[in-house]
Amino acid sequence: MSLITTYISSIEGVMVIGFAVVLFIWMYIRTAVQLRTASKERLERLQQSLLLYSRVTGPLSEITTKNTLDPDDLSHLISLLQECKAAPLLTRDLQEQIDAYIRERDESRLQLLYKSLEREVNRRIEEQSTLLRKLDNPSWGLSFWLLLKPAVPFATAIAVLLWSFQLYQVLKVSVNSGSFPWETIHAWVRFVSCLVATFSLYLALRDTKRTSYRVIYTLLCILISAVALFHMLGLFIAPYILAAQLILYLAGFRFTPNRSRRERPYAGRDLSLTEATPLIQEEDPLSVPGSRSDRILSSSKNDRNNTE
Repeated sequence: MSLITTYISSIEGVMVIGFAVVLFIWMYIRTAVQLRTASKERLERLQQSLLLYSRVTGPLSEITTKNTLDPDDLSHLISLLQECKAAPLLTRDLQEQIDAYIRERDESRLQLLYKSLEREVNRRIEEQSTLLRKLDNPSWGLSFWLLLKPAVPFATAIAVLLWSFQLYQVLKVSVNSGSFPWETIHAWVRFVSCLVATFSLYLALRDTKRTSYRVIYTLLCILISAVALFHMLGLFIAPYILAAQLILYLAGFRFTPNRSRRERPYAGRDLSLTEATPLIQEEDPLSVPGSRSDRILSSSKNDRNNTE
């Protein structure tokens, strides 16, 4: 403690503290601007996506209520769907449904496509309103967190310096005393474990997405960081802590997003056709692939000729 006090009172110590203050101010302002810019860019992408979705949702709602589909309405709907594919926040499932309808022109898909679009529009509107409240009228707790969040990168850098200084002290003592090499190995393992915990906590604090699997990832990052608290028990437990952190990290690969709609049944799909899909998919790679409806139609014609 006296060494730290003497160092701070020296000229070099004052220069280091001044440099740290300047670095903190620079990192804080830079991070705050980045966060503000990222929120505004997200809001712009939401507005662009909602604009494209709303242009196709209205005509699609009118078409689904009609019994017949005019050629002019069909061509107009196809052009709107093609424009909808350019939405910045278009999901993979919705893109697959749009591509399937454009490719097959199956009217039975329109009702499902309309429901998916309406659900996506409602979800994006809710996200837009939440983001606007965050930018314009945040709550007291959110305002306090937004005030602290730009300081997270600087706190992470300070933590890395502390772990490095701790490693330097252990190596210095082990070299002077000629201790057993296992103590040096344990010191390096603790250093790696502390770095893993620090960066995991940094990712958990910086990630603001609220999807289901993102929440699980955030909880795993916090748990990986919390495991590092057991280093207070001693240096000998460092390998076990690092092994536990690696196991938790590998467990995160089991939590993946849901499969695409192409890989699972959906409402309105004819499940009787799933029995014929292996035969349809086993085609000659040199042949020119046709649409799915044409292949099913040709197979049904062959069966009809065989029965005759």
